[in-house]
Amino acid sequence: MSTQFDPTIDWLADAPLTPDQRRVWNHMRGALVDAREQLVELDKKVKLLQRENAEDHPQSVLTRPEFNREVARMLAFDERYGGTSSVLYYDFENLDEITARFGKSVANAALQEIGKILMKQVRSSDVVGRLAADEFGILLMRCSNDEAWKKGKLVARALQEKLVEVHGHKLELAISYGAYTFRDNEDVGKGLKQAAQVVTKAEN
Repeated sequence: MSTQFDPTIDWLADAPLTPDQRRVWNHMRGALVDAREQLVELDKKVKLLQRENAEDHPQSVLTRPEFNREVARMLAFDERYGGTSSVLYYDFENLDEITARFGKSVANAALQEIGKILMKQVRSSDVVGRLAADEFGILLMRCSNDEAWKKGKLVARALQEKLVEVHGHKLELAISYGAYTFRDNEDVGKGLKQAAQVVTKAEN
């Protein structure tokens, strides 16, 4: 059974090191201790941010300004402590057509269902926002681009499966989605615009 390295123990205490080698060794041990302490603190801060976000917005779809504010806050957190966050963008292309065919009440009911489905498909630490009349966004905290695209496809499939009919009317929603991962020092508006530009039509 392997023994985990403990940097607080001087494993080379009895080794015949020169004074310079001893200084380098002690410096490396100290750096490793500091790095581990920083990782522990970072993990605590991430969990605290997730709890605060869940408490501030329990099961609610944010407005665009609120969503942008949450994205900006997470980007600042990522920049300071390290990390990667992504955003999903959903466009319901034929919502105007649904409104014209079945009326505003059916379209509004569909939008309410969209919000509920999106909230159920994400973690409590993630953020859902309505960005425009027929557009929604999801902020995925601590999520790489590959994982964001995978999640985007799963959510789009759930929307297609669960939004077949509203108030007795078959919707046949046309859903497009995109995923974008923010880079260092990138603003919210640019990231959302990039996500909107890399949309992919959801499979039926």
